Amino acid sequence: MTDGQEFDARVRDFAERALASLTPERRAECELLAQVEPGMRIFPSEQYPEWVELVYGGVAVGLTTWAYLNDGVATPPSDGPDGLYCE
Repeated sequence: MTDGQEFDARVRDFAERALASLTPERRAECELLAQVEPGMRIFPSEQYPEWVELVYGGVAVGLTTWAYLNDGVATPPSDGPDGLYCE
């Protein structure tokens, strides 16, 4: 995994797009859960290790690939959690 400003910018873009795609009700739920489990984190998907899940308040709210976060090419982020359950 790379580190630096470009990586950080892609993670930020990924998080912003995922949060923007949430319904107001889902975002309120995540914000409430975030009071118990603070912060937003990215984790490798348990099912697909090449994929990354954005977790907010303990809830997966977005999906992208490590390749996208590392180099900006490959698969762009999903807009929200809809892609989480795709094969």
